Amino acid sequence: MEYLIEGDYIYVSELGFMAVKGVSHPPGKVVAFPRLRRGAALEEVYAFIEDRVRGWLVFDDHSGQVLPQIPIESVERHLSSLEGFRSLQPIDRLTSTALELGRTLSDEGGFPQESIGISGSILLKAHKRWSDIDIVLVEPRGFRAVEALKELRARGVTGAVTREYAQDLASKRRDSKLGLEVWLMHEGRKSTYGLFRGVVYSAKIVQRPEDFWEPWGTARWRELGYVEVRGVVEEDSLGCYTPMKLKVTVDEVLKGGEEAYRCGEVVSYRSRFAEQVFAGERFTARGRLEIDLITGGVRIFVGNMPEDYIISENVMRKIQL
Repeated sequence: MEYLIEGDYIYVSELGFMAVKGVSHPPGKVVAFPRLRRGAALEEVYAFIEDRVRGWLVFDDHSGQVLPQIPIESVERHLSSLEGFRSLQPIDRLTSTALELGRTLSDEGGFPQESIGISGSILLKAHKRWSDIDIVLVEPRGFRAVEALKELRARGVTGAVTREYAQDLASKRRDSKLGLEVWLMHEGRKSTYGLFRGVVYSAKIVQRPEDFWEPWGTARWRELGYVEVRGVVEEDSLGCYTPMKLKVTVDEVLKGGEEAYRCGEVVSYRSRFAEQVFAGERFTARGRLEIDLITGGVRIFVGNMPEDYIISENVMRKIQL
């Protein structure tokens, strides 16, 4: 079986199609989440799993969280995003536009076409006329996929999502406590989310497993509580990926324990937080404060709860003007 990474899907009889999360998994297993209604809470997803199969919700010693870990031998089908793009046929406007976006990323952005994947409803062959394009860029070593996306934006080949398309964003972010205006302002800055030929696209930039910044088993994260903090983004070279990581300095703890001042990183496994804030910006974030039992490092994990967020204070000032 080709490696299982973010953007891929698997199928198991007990739970149906499941979205693979992350790029590094426990030995003999894959972390994946079932497809429920958009915006379903984590508790609802876990209840769905528990009702149908026992033993697949497992405490993960690496993340310090309970995660759905599917035994590889139980996987009946693997839908690879890379294979999905290679075999994609232009059967309608949406698939034709998706193919054109991939070719444009290769021809004009310089990204290797063999590293381009398709995900979401197109990969599952469940797309509608109004669906968006979920593109996956599996980054080869030594290449910066985000630069290809930025090149298309700089040339005007792609554009920022406008209020005309706010309904799409509202649907995708309905499980977030952040307001639509906040999301619109942040998404408008991203090369990983935008418009191409009048169609909304989302791009996940994914590292190969051998290049991932935190292979499974190299950490043992444990929860210290939930916090809300302010600080500065010191470095964002991994901030465009799914999963993403930022190096930060926390200078104010708004809620939670004083341990949050030791936080040196903000991480998220949700693509919505890729390119959310940039180096040099002040930010506010809310999430799960964690400590690594191996190194003693402290970080904030964003994305498990509807209340979790990371926002740019520069953007928030513009909204308030």
